[in-house]
Amino acid sequence: MASPLMRLRDREWYSPASNELAHPGDRFIPTRCLMNLDFARSSLTERRRREPAAIDSPVILTPKDEYRRRVEENMRLDSEGKPRKMLVFRGSPRNSKPSVLLVDEMMKDQQARLRPIDRIRHVPKSADRILDGTALLDDYYLNLMDWGKNNILAVALGRSVYLWNATNNSVQLLLTAADEDDHPTSIAWSMDAKTVAVGFARSRVEIWDAIELQQVRILEGHSARVGSLSWNQNVLTSGSHDASIINHDVRSSHHLASRLRAHSEEVCGLKWSGGGNLLASGGNDNLVHVWESSKMGSSKYLHRYSDHCAAVRALAWCPFRSSTLASGGGTADQCIKIWNTQTGKCTDSINTSAQVCALEWNRHEKEILSAHGYSQNQLSLWAYPSMTKIADLTGHTARVLHLSQSPDGCTVASAAADETIRFWKVFEHQPRRGSSKLDDEDRLFSLNRTHIR
Repeated sequence: MASPLMRLRDREWYSPASNELAHPGDRFIPTRCLMNLDFARSSLTERRRREPAAIDSPVILTPKDEYRRRVEENMRLDSEGKPRKMLVFRGSPRNSKPSVLLVDEMMKDQQARLRPIDRIRHVPKSADRILDGTALLDDYYLNLMDWGKNNILAVALGRSVYLWNATNNSVQLLLTAADEDDHPTSIAWSMDAKTVAVGFARSRVEIWDAIELQQVRILEGHSARVGSLSWNQNVLTSGSHDASIINHDVRSSHHLASRLRAHSEEVCGLKWSGGGNLLASGGNDNLVHVWESSKMGSSKYLHRYSDHCAAVRALAWCPFRSSTLASGGGTADQCIKIWNTQTGKCTDSINTSAQVCALEWNRHEKEILSAHGYSQNQLSLWAYPSMTKIADLTGHTARVLHLSQSPDGCTVASAAADETIRFWKVFEHQPRRGSSKLDDEDRLFSLNRTHIR
């Protein structure tokens, strides 16, 4: 079916012919477009204040009066050197350019405005900021950093958890494990960023009020360290070295809502999808499971992926395609795999030549950032869906274990075994000029339109 613009073109919507008068003129009404309004205004408002000159004395004009005299002389003559008439009654001719289709002009203008303009993708060569991360544990199976929607970064260093406020650069101590043999093993902010969950080596999970810096409650249920956490509204999901997954309803006094058993070794990766309907879990058994939130009462998973050949800790749901999941494998695997959870198929796999420790999608562009350990110790930016490498971000001197994204989706924090936390403005929003998502009909009725909202 032809577009609206092409249908207009078929009707031969021409601009008016150029060999006719635009305004035929009138005997009694002057043609305004042919009048010199500046001359008319000057003639009507001119006030001469010249004093009578003395007899036999020459008239001496100031530079300003001489300039005015010459301007007035030029304004009194038309282009042919004849005295200019203030009122013009003849018709005005059209432009001499040939007739064209108005729809062609509209389409040409539309194409010029919608023509994509190539832009250079600027990737930072160095970190924007570096913080000391003294005593950060070098353990691939732990998740020790999370950036909340309140713009506060929570990070576990040794036996303590600290809160770094990215707005005012202040640092607060949230907690310190009392037992020397105990330490935080996972951290996750709640979705409203009012509380933060902390998993421990001694198998418990603690919920803390991030404003009052007080412990709210303790969640039991695991028999080994809790290395992964993920929130879905009021449900906190925890994964443990005991190979089980527990869904805790933090509103209920009996918090244990369900227990999932599908992994045979430690659950080191957990991630709820943006819509909260799917949960992805990765384990040291080299497996990835996808679970439906509506079927958490049983251990029946939706999909089971066994393509990785090393532990899977890096998991990330695509922000612009809810059914797409990215996963990354450990040292023996070194692959990033893209999964379509609707079909259950692997749509792409790329060998990164390094251990994949973490993944973060760009919310502004179709890109994905990966953090690597042995043997590259760097971050890599990939274009999606081609999965071609855009750039490498270097600076860390040991494996990059953790990635977390700022609330505005522009900055990514990376924590590494070199005990530094680096901030990269790698996802800064760069609007793409000349692009449009309007269909043909919308484009027609939006030409040169200003919306008042």
